[in-house]
Amino acid sequence: MVSKAKHDRNIRVTNSLQKAFITGGAGFIGSRVVREFLNAGYDVAVFDSFKQYVAPDPNATPVNLLARLADISDDISLMTGDTLNKDYLRRALTRFKPDVIVHMAALPLANVAIEQTEEAFDSILTSTVNVLEVVRDFEHPCPVVYTSSSMVYGDFLTPTVTEEAPKDPKEIYGSIKLAGEIISSGYRKRYDIDVRTVRPTAVYGPFDANQRVLYKFITRALNGQPLHVDGDGSMALDFTYVDDTANGIFRVATNDTAAGETFNIARGKSETLSKAISIISETIGDVEVHYGEIPGHVPKRGTLDVSKARELIGFAPKFDLERALPRYIEHLKENPI
Repeated sequence: MVSKAKHDRNIRVTNSLQKAFITGGAGFIGSRVVREFLNAGYDVAVFDSFKQYVAPDPNATPVNLLARLADISDDISLMTGDTLNKDYLRRALTRFKPDVIVHMAALPLANVAIEQTEEAFDSILTSTVNVLEVVRDFEHPCPVVYTSSSMVYGDFLTPTVTEEAPKDPKEIYGSIKLAGEIISSGYRKRYDIDVRTVRPTAVYGPFDANQRVLYKFITRALNGQPLHVDGDGSMALDFTYVDDTANGIFRVATNDTAAGETFNIARGKSETLSKAISIISETIGDVEVHYGEIPGHVPKRGTLDVSKARELIGFAPKFDLERALPRYIEHLKENPI
């Protein structure tokens, strides 16, 4: 486990390795992105506020959240910091001198953004502006990866959407994420900052403490509780295992062919909620399912076309639902998050 002393230490400064600065690097996806960079030999700094947006979740304690980084704590520079504090962020970035920044610090869930709109605005939009403002003052601005969302598309107008599909978000989260894309594009054009955008979707896997749909399904099934499903189970999502998402983000961050581009990062094949429930039932045992109405703000989803990421950065997701979901279930049997 990461000790408080380790957790609060100053950033380590080295000059021999390429350097990656990950905001939100202690998060569910961010902590896996950190591992991708470490495995590639990068010197990595994690900048995270350790905010908890979903409460009260008794399993989402700071101790358990730090478990995401426990086995690599000696290999990273870990800072407790908020991207809303631009002066502190500036000091951290100026000292570390990154070769690339992956900006993932943000409120992570659409349903939370509805109830915490101002928090969503600040954590997604203001923090992005702060990062870009600091970077534009660099003598040689480094690439910045902006983490957007498939929610920018709103209702999918076709079963599969490319990056060029219409953007018409139907809720707060997607709207703010899209605003972040537009602002990032403005900084790229005006200040020549190499901003690269990723649009993940329906991410699942170990150490998700934000109560995404598969986490809720599995934990309820393990506790013998009924599963609550929006709609009749036919809703389809492009469920993407967190390791695939992290690898896609890493590839966007480190490939010159990704400069200034936007990428769907997903499995590239949607599955229905009923399919996911069937796999859970086969792994855990029979589950009780309650069906209800689909909330009006929930967009119609589908498959994200990842051919652009495949062709430009060699993205090749490895985990389908049949392979990864049982693995995730076993993890949750042994770990609280």
